[in-house]
Amino acid sequence: MFYILPIICTFGFSGSNSFKTFETPLYTSEEKCFVQKDIYLSIDENKYLSQVEKNIFTKKMSNKLPRYIGYFKKHTRNSIFSWELIAAISYQESHWNHKAISRTKVKGLMMLTKDTANYIGVKNRLDPNESVYGGVKYLENIFKRLPKTVLGSDRIWMTLAAYNVGLGHLEDARVITERHGANPNYWSDVKKYLPLLRVKKFYKKTKYGYARGNEPVKYVARIQAYLNVIYDDKKSYLAALSFKKIFNN
Repeated sequence: MFYILPIICTFGFSGSNSFKTFETPLYTSEEKCFVQKDIYLSIDENKYLSQVEKNIFTKKMSNKLPRYIGYFKKHTRNSIFSWELIAAISYQESHWNHKAISRTKVKGLMMLTKDTANYIGVKNRLDPNESVYGGVKYLENIFKRLPKTVLGSDRIWMTLAAYNVGLGHLEDARVITERHGANPNYWSDVKKYLPLLRVKKFYKKTKYGYARGNEPVKYVARIQAYLNVIYDDKKSYLAALSFKKIFNN
């Protein structure tokens, strides 16, 4: 299924990149409107999720999401990000398992590294409340640090890519993108060149070197697909409520 949403908001950035700004909203209500409204995506989720994966995700929306949705809503109340987006990121990271631990020892719902947790001030990465708080705050920090020339939904998807591969590697990919005559401010262009970070003749000329650049491309696409499923489910639920209301009157 395809969705297209024109991005109409612009941004004004100010302040330092310090985490001292965490306790206050990052942007005014006008500046965050494109994120807090439904982020519909021009993507075919069937290209990135098998039917089995979609069925599993839909089932977990019923039996696992209710356990964590309060944390997603709580920590996005004053955030640039919607709870639906954070929920989709969390599912991609941990499949909504707050006890998840990877082979590289990243942990929790948002799969935070130890260094990130220490940076944000998260004490227990396996605590779902702390994990979601830490993930949202780290995403907000990345969002603020991106160049001012990256706008609209492109800023969202590059934030997610940097959450996965690191801000330095994302910037390297933007440089490669520009060298190839494409636009480093468009995610649609940058995602074409991120995989070149695996190719020696390209990554040897970058600041941060080798990275598995294909992974953030897939990472973002799967989150977009999960987000589409969430919005499909919400629309179906609201439609069902309206249908029920009509026939109960």
